Amino acid sequence: MFDSFKFTMARSPLRSSAFLRLWLGLSISYLGDQFTTIALLWFVLQLTGSGVAVSLVLLCFQLPGMVTGPLLGALLDRWQPRLVIGIDNCVRALLIGAIPALSLLGALQLWHIYALALLAGALSPATGAGIRVILPHLVAEDTLPRANALSSTSLQFASLLGPALAGIVVTQVGGAFALLIDAVSFLLMGLLVFSLPRISGWGEPTSSGHVLKEASPVKHKWLGSFELIFRSKEIRLLTSLSVIFFFSYGPLEAALPLYSDRILHAGAQGYGLLWTGFGVGALIGALLTGFVAARARPGVTQPLIAILWGGFLCPLIIVHSLPLALLCLALGAFSWAPYTPIETSLLQKLIPPSMRGQVFGARLAIITAASPLGTLIGGFLLQYLSPSVVIGISSIACILAGVGGFLSPTMRSLGAKMKNDQVNEFPSGLKGM
Repeated sequence: MFDSFKFTMARSPLRSSAFLRLWLGLSISYLGDQFTTIALLWFVLQLTGSGVAVSLVLLCFQLPGMVTGPLLGALLDRWQPRLVIGIDNCVRALLIGAIPALSLLGALQLWHIYALALLAGALSPATGAGIRVILPHLVAEDTLPRANALSSTSLQFASLLGPALAGIVVTQVGGAFALLIDAVSFLLMGLLVFSLPRISGWGEPTSSGHVLKEASPVKHKWLGSFELIFRSKEIRLLTSLSVIFFFSYGPLEAALPLYSDRILHAGAQGYGLLWTGFGVGALIGALLTGFVAARARPGVTQPLIAILWGGFLCPLIIVHSLPLALLCLALGAFSWAPYTPIETSLLQKLIPPSMRGQVFGARLAIITAASPLGTLIGGFLLQYLSPSVVIGISSIACILAGVGGFLSPTMRSLGAKMKNDQVNEFPSGLKGM
C-alpha cells in the first residue's frame, strides 16, 4: 500500500504530503539549531569568559556521534525509522530545554551544560542518518536527488537566516532562554516525524525477495557497520573521497578569521560577510542540485565539485580585496552545494534498504571526524605560515582529491549503469551478505 502511494506521486517531492511534513520539520529544526549554536556558546562565554569552555561545548556536541552513529544506524535498520527519529528529537527537546529550566531555578552549572550537550550530541546521528534512511520511502526514485537537495536547502537557508535571528533573540532575552526556541523546534520536528506513514513491509520480504530487516548476516555490532562500507568498492570509494575532501576543507575554517583580519584588514565584520557570501552561494547551488543531478553522472560530478571548490579558493592566495574574496567564497560554495545531496542519492540506490541505517551511521562517524581534524591541522600550520598560504594548501588538496577521483575507473563509472529498476539491487561487495 505504501509502495503504491510512493510511485503514484507527481515528480515534485513537495507534492508528497509525507515528504512535505518531513521537510517542514527539518526546516524548523535546522533553524532552531542556529539558536543553540549562537545562544549556548554566547551564554557559556558570558558565564565563564573562557574560549576553552566554548570549544569544549562544541566538542561535546560533535564527538559523541562518532561513537554512537553506527549503533543508532543499527537501530534504524531494526525499528521503524520514524520512531527512532521522533524519539531522538523529543528527547533532545527535553535535553536542550533543561538548560533554561535549570537557569530559571538558579541551579545551572557548567558541568550540567557539558553533560546535556554530550547526551544531545550522542543522539544526533539518529536524525542525521535516519533522514537518509527514510527519504527513499517517501518519494519516487527519480525525485530522490531533488528531495535530498530540498533537505540541503533547508540547512543552507537556516544557516543564512538563523544566526542573525538568534543574535537578536539572544540580545533581547538572553542566551539561556533563547534555547527554548530550539527545544520547541525539536519537539515540532519529533511530532511531524511521528505523523509520517509507517513503512509497510519493514522486516518482511519485498517483491524482489529482499528482506528489509535482518537481511545481513553481519551482526549489528559497532565494527560490523564499518565492515559494510569496506566490503563495497563503490561505497568505500565515495566515502574515501568525502573524507579527503572534508579533511582538505578543514584548514579553511581555521585560516579564514585570520585571513579576514590580517590580509583583508576587514576584522570581524568582514569575516561575517565572507560566511554570508558562502551561505548565499550554497543556497543557490542547493536549489540547482536537481538540474545538475539530472544531467551528469555522480562519478563525474563528485570529483569535479572537489576540483571546482579548490579552484575557486585558489585566488585567495593573492586576493587582498574583500569583494573579490567574497565572490570567490560564494562561487566555491555554489559549486560545493550539490555534493552531499548527489552523494546521498547515489548511496541510497547503492545500499540495500536493510543496511542503510548501519552504513549511513558509520559514514557519519567517519566523515564527522574529517573536517575537525583538518581544522586542527590548519591551526597548527597557521603557527608557521600565513593565512593565505594555508588556504592555498587547503584548496590545492581539494583539487588533488578531485583529480584522484577522476583517475579511478570505478568512480568515473558510478551512475552509468544505474536504472530506475535497480534501486533494490545489491551493489558489488554487498551481495550475499
